[in-house]
Amino acid sequence: MAGEATLSEPANQSAQTAPLDILIRLAARGSGVSAQLCILEGPCRGSRTTDARAPDVSQIGLEAVARGQLTWGLKSFAGKTYDVAARPVFAAGRAVGALCLFGAESGDATEDLMADVAVMIGRELDAAGAGVQSPTAGVGEIPPMLLAMIDSVPVAVALYDTEFRLLRVSERWGFDFGLIAERMLGRSMFEIDPTARRWESQYRNCMKGERLVADRVPIERKDGAVVYINAVTIPWTRTDGRVGGIMGMYQVLMDDRGEEYELINAQRRLDAAIKLAGIHVFEMDYRTKSVWGMGDDVVDERGGVGFLELSKDVSAGIHPDDREAAAAELAEARRQRRTYRGEYRLERTDDREIWVSAASADFYGETDEIETHLGVLVDITQRKRAEQALVKAVAEAEAANRAKSDFLATMSHEIRTPLNGVLGMASAMAADTLSETQRGRLEVVRQSGESLLGLLNDVLDLSKVEAGKLELDIAPFDLCEVAGSAQAVFAGVAQGKGLTLEMVVDETARGAYLGDGARVRQIIANLISNALKFTDKGGADVAITRNRLGITIRVRDTGIGIPADRVGRLFQKFEQADASTTRRYGGTGLGLAICREFSELMGGSVKVTSQEGEGTTFIVELPLFKVADRTVEAVKEASTPATAEAVEGPPLRVLAAEDNRVNQLVLRTLLNQAGIEPTIVDDGKAALEAWEAGQWDVILMDVQMPVMDGPTAARAIRQREAEGGRAWTPIIALTANVMSHQVREYEQAGMNGCVAKPIEVAALFAGLEAALALGACSPDVQAA
Repeated sequence: MAGEATLSEPANQSAQTAPLDILIRLAARGSGVSAQLCILEGPCRGSRTTDARAPDVSQIGLEAVARGQLTWGLKSFAGKTYDVAARPVFAAGRAVGALCLFGAESGDATEDLMADVAVMIGRELDAAGAGVQSPTAGVGEIPPMLLAMIDSVPVAVALYDTEFRLLRVSERWGFDFGLIAERMLGRSMFEIDPTARRWESQYRNCMKGERLVADRVPIERKDGAVVYINAVTIPWTRTDGRVGGIMGMYQVLMDDRGEEYELINAQRRLDAAIKLAGIHVFEMDYRTKSVWGMGDDVVDERGGVGFLELSKDVSAGIHPDDREAAAAELAEARRQRRTYRGEYRLERTDDREIWVSAASADFYGETDEIETHLGVLVDITQRKRAEQALVKAVAEAEAANRAKSDFLATMSHEIRTPLNGVLGMASAMAADTLSETQRGRLEVVRQSGESLLGLLNDVLDLSKVEAGKLELDIAPFDLCEVAGSAQAVFAGVAQGKGLTLEMVVDETARGAYLGDGARVRQIIANLISNALKFTDKGGADVAITRNRLGITIRVRDTGIGIPADRVGRLFQKFEQADASTTRRYGGTGLGLAICREFSELMGGSVKVTSQEGEGTTFIVELPLFKVADRTVEAVKEASTPATAEAVEGPPLRVLAAEDNRVNQLVLRTLLNQAGIEPTIVDDGKAALEAWEAGQWDVILMDVQMPVMDGPTAARAIRQREAEGGRAWTPIIALTANVMSHQVREYEQAGMNGCVAKPIEVAALFAGLEAALALGACSPDVQAA
């Protein structure tokens, strides 16, 4: 087995051997001598060395494997005799090979180095084995309460898995036994203490439920001193209920006479540690008919709950509001002979609300009768208060959000009503004969009204995004048309300021895309508006290109730029680069926030680069799917709006329900220009009565009205149509509330379309034409 030539074929070929070679080189470098690794079984079986010229020392390695502990030997080579150290390597709880150092110096440094490397090699072999877990793989399955106990108690405690590998120790364990805990974790119990082999059968019985107690057991420490211990070994269970291994608790005695070692101080430190950890430990002893407890004062000692009360009802002492549920769970755990775990409040005479996380179990004697009931209570009052505060805060936030949404909906309706009068009458007057001066003044009125409407829409859009109610209207749209319309709106603004406004859509980016064209237009428009607002010389340019996932929109200006320390606040609502810009340039600071919200809603992003005094560039990435151009054409043909001239034939019989006098005048004026004389009533009840009294081609129904609202009136009309067999009449909603979920509610009430306020002439007549077409359909189509 000397040198590399002695490696077995599997070891030469396995890629798993590479980490082993690294580890033995680590051992050789750390000790300054050659190292040899002998593996007797498994996929890594074979021998490897760091120096092919060194002699084969595998025989000493085999001896170390047989003994299960560090073994020193002598090896003659080239007329000299060398010390050889061999340490067994454990995998899956068994010695499967040995790490050997040729010419090693004796001492703690060599032993510690070999121990560390042997553990790492063992873990590599575990990983290469048939599904064998690493020694620490089960730590995640140890109950958190058990870990907390081990970490806090001032006594020696060691936790082993079912293969007797060390998983966890208390701080005192290393001190009492003269060991460095970090170097012991993962090692076999029998490697740490070879004399423990004599107890192996008892330990295995312990995993089956037995409790092992041993008094005055002699243990040889690493420094050679002999100490005596009292040991208690019990099984422990994982979080899934399976036995995880054994736990040993050790009390070190002073000397061979068995005198107690600082017993009083240890008890005091244990009590203090348990209190600091917020833990209360209790035990009901059915043999002595007594109750014992120690630790945190969560239990009210003055409450009068003793053994007599607990023996009748183990849930005594639990808060009355939680007692029934806890009692049922405790009874079920006792019936199934398993550990109870739960959370409840304790009953106290001082009315303090104390929440605890509890775990308890019964322990049975030889006669199969309960001897003791042992439990642990952990104070979780602060956590519960935090949870309750969080629930309350969430409820308050939701209530505030609902109140804000209701307020915005109400304000939207109230603001849009006068805006409907302003813009509606402006549209009607535009059809009259006016002088150039009058037409210019009318255009100022129209633009001012539309600016106010745009601001209102911005606020509502942000509110919808925050409430999660803004839905994208996904449909094919032509990118050049959308971008061009956004540019056209600001062409006059740029010209008025003496600025250039250029737009270039790359050839590869042109065409139709699937997405919300209106939101894309709004993003481009907001960025152009922002660029022109803060630019006094030069201008702005828009470049749209295609990328791997969709499109990239770049809007660059030669304006005032943004200070570096202000860029991070740029996309916050109602924020601008400098408070002074609000006075100089105007605006609310909502435009960029809306750009970011819309972009992220579409799965994209917005970035900004800026140089103060030179200009700013915004880059928008939108993941849009490109579709065939004919798809857009088909949509355009299907959605071409009607105009006043498109309404032909006999005069339409239009019934309109509108409570606001200004809106009534706007509606009558717009319809009169198309030769339609509507019958207008003030509320839904009056509309229902007018419908019953006459025949109508279409009904225009406001949504929010006194006496009876629009949806209620529509439902009543549909019900009476069905009951009386009367001809079906199309109903169009006239409302400022046109969010997608609101439109669905109108449809569920029996309405067939929706025209948003402020009323646009094209939208109104498109709705009328659609209603007339629908009214001409068969009843089956109408019902669909």
